[in-house]
Amino acid sequence: MIAWVFIIISAVFSIPPAQAAQDFEFGPRPPLAVFDPVGLLDPAVAKAVSDPLAAAYQKEGIDVMVVLLREIGQAPPEHVAGRFAAAWCEAPIHCVVLHIPGREGSPWIVPAGKLIGQIDPAAVKTAVANAQRRSAAESTDADKIQTSATAAADMLRSWMGSAIARTTHIGIETTKMRLELEAESRRWKLGVMIAAAAFVPLVAGIVLIASLVNHRGPRRFARNHPSPPRLGAPHCGGGHATADLGPPPP
Repeated sequence: MIAWVFIIISAVFSIPPAQAAQDFEFGPRPPLAVFDPVGLLDPAVAKAVSDPLAAAYQKEGIDVMVVLLREIGQAPPEHVAGRFAAAWCEAPIHCVVLHIPGREGSPWIVPAGKLIGQIDPAAVKTAVANAQRRSAAESTDADKIQTSATAAADMLRSWMGSAIARTTHIGIETTKMRLELEAESRRWKLGVMIAAAAFVPLVAGIVLIASLVNHRGPRRFARNHPSPPRLGAPHCGGGHATADLGPPPP
């Protein structure tokens, strides 16, 4: 069910990356969810951080990328994280965790994607601030990275769950409305059929009554009947039939 809803959400909200990976100065996205060009983490630690994030992306559609750099100059960390997200992340909800060892405020957690626009900005800001505060309190770089990556995944998971709930609710309400309209249509058709069934006997009864009224009274020839008398009778009958009785007696 979750995978099906995610496919629908992806089809509705996904957009192509703003910057093609081949034009990005850091190249295409690496196979791991941890990008560590300077070798800050032990490979085993990097894999331990990456594996849960990769599983979350495959099963839940939430994409968290951890980026480790030695320095970024005077560039704002949020801007740098946004460039990585634009080049490497295509999911409707994703996040880049940027860590620069020794720099105050690191690591930075920067969520993005079309679904983020559906969430209260104040709630996003508060959740990010709390997660970064917990990460900054860790004593080692590895712990900071692990804590921030886990917190980022939990945030996206919660927001994705809310989006799925809204999508499911909309689907349920739409189905209810469709069923109500179909039921109303069936009731209307049934009413028309009942009215038609009642109308036919009514018309037949009116025709029958009118016919009886028009044929009331004795069955007699009209006084001004134009037929000539036959055999001395005041009227004649038959389809203009006559009888030859021969000449009268002398």
